[in-house]
Amino acid sequence: MNLKFLRTALAVVLLSTVVNADEFDGGSPEYDPRPNPHYSESEIQRKIENEMAVACRGNLCSIVGTDSTGEGWTVSFQVGYGNTPNGTGNNFYIGTDGKNHGANGSDYYAGITVTYKTYTCQSTLRVTPSVYRFVNTYMYNMVNSDGSTKRNFSPADQTVILFYTTMLNKVDNCKANN
Repeated sequence: MNLKFLRTALAVVLLSTVVNADEFDGGSPEYDPRPNPHYSESEIQRKIENEMAVACRGNLCSIVGTDSTGEGWTVSFQVGYGNTPNGTGNNFYIGTDGKNHGANGSDYYAGITVTYKTYTCQSTLRVTPSVYRFVNTYMYNMVNSDGSTKRNFSPADQTVILFYTTMLNKVDNCKANN
């Protein structure tokens, strides 16, 4: 009887888990790869040549850059005992140690320094023409003919994206510093 029950249970389990093989083959259409751009390799290289005529000077090409302008306030406070820090800012003496009466920098002080600065900055990363061509060739191939980006990236595409992102991070962004 136990053997008959076991066979029946096994048959029920096997029959209940039957799945058509093509049920999940199609995937979701939103993640299906779109066709690559309808640019031929020669068209892409022609576009890059036109860009290089503008971006390159000598043996270096400007690949990424930033221009910044602005202004900023800097406020710093000093409070302490002894000599004033670097002799900068306006310090207000609020007493002495009671022994030396200000001799040998033994004063208590508090101070404030307010600075306003304006700035203009340009920072550009320049690379050799071969690196410029390499990065831009991959970038053009990551764009579909309708201007949207590909949904799926190969490991090589991902490497170029990481390389380009690293270059972007190397470009200094200016701030109103002291």
